[in-house]
Parts: sequence; C-alpha cells; structure tokens
Amino acid sequence: MALGTRLRRLGEQLMEDAAKVYELYEVPLDPKWLPVFYVLSYQSTASITEMAQAVGHSHPSISQIVKEMKRQGYVTTKKSDRDARINVVQLSEQGRQLIPKAERQYADVTASIESLLSEAQHNLWQAVEERNTC
Repeated sequence: MALGTRLRRLGEQLMEDAAKVYELYEVPLDPKWLPVFYVLSYQSTASITEMAQAVGHSHPSISQIVKEMKRQGYVTTKKSDRDARINVVQLSEQGRQLIPKAERQYADVTASIESLLSEAQHNLWQAVEERNTC
C-alpha cells in the first residue's frame, strides 16, 4: 500500500510539473489531454477507439478527454460516414494552431529527459516498459 501511495503522489507531482511546462511554452492544454492532442497532431482524424488503442488508454478515458477538449474548442467531432456509431475526432483550427508550440515543447522535454537518463543509474522508462510486457 505504501508503494501505491508513493507512486500515486509521484504521478500527481508529475502532472503538476507538466502543467507548469505547458504554461511555460504557452500551450493551454491540460496535460492529461496529451495523448489525444498528440495523435491528432500527426493524423488528421481518428476515432475514439483508434486513439484508445494507439495510446493504451481505455475507450471511456479517451471519450472523456475528447469531451473536455471539445468544450474548450480544441477538437471537433462528427459521425463516421461509414458507421454512425463511430465518432471521428479532429483538431479544430484553435487546436491546430497549438501544434508548432507543442512540437517545440516535445523537442525540449525529450532532450531534457534524455539528458537526465544519461546521468541516471537506472533507466525508469525501460523498467516501465519491461513491466508492461509481462
């Protein structure tokens, strides 16, 4: 239980720190929206199911994020032409305008993480990936 509590607190701290990074780069997104924003930055449209599979989140989780982003004007949704049960999501003009800032943020954060990992004794990313494949 103690490990779970500490990991939960670490996760909360990481989200708080991520929000500060978004603010620094003037990217007004909630950090939990990153998976949806990232997918839609690199493909023009995606269904909620496609995004959930791509990022390893549940369908309800992605659906909730899409609803939040839609309320803030960052995405639009429409029914699929092939199947009315499927919602197709895309970035709105407001969302697309954030892509250049977000890409600068991704590059800088990636460089920082790589620098930290080169100084660390253990690779946290590798350990997490090993756990996900068990």
